[in-house]
Amino acid sequence: MQFRESTAIYLQIADYICERILLKQWKTDERIPSVRELAVQLEVNPNTVMRTYEFLQGQEIIYNQRGIGYFVSP
Repeated sequence: MQFRESTAIYLQIADYICERILLKQWKTDERIPSVRELAVQLEVNPNTVMRTYEFLQGQEIIYNQRGIGYFVSP
């Protein structure tokens, strides 16, 4: 993934995740990649992905099931 310098990386990752959800690549209540999995895939620091996931949880786009992972909100 190519990142633009004009926007924070965590927001660009959030856009990437939202795009996947809107294109139905990740469906409602489907598990999404873990923080580490996505960090390796996108070649970014896991803390950046964690910030993205926290941001998306605040927007109620994804939710966390403790010990299981993150899922797409209905």
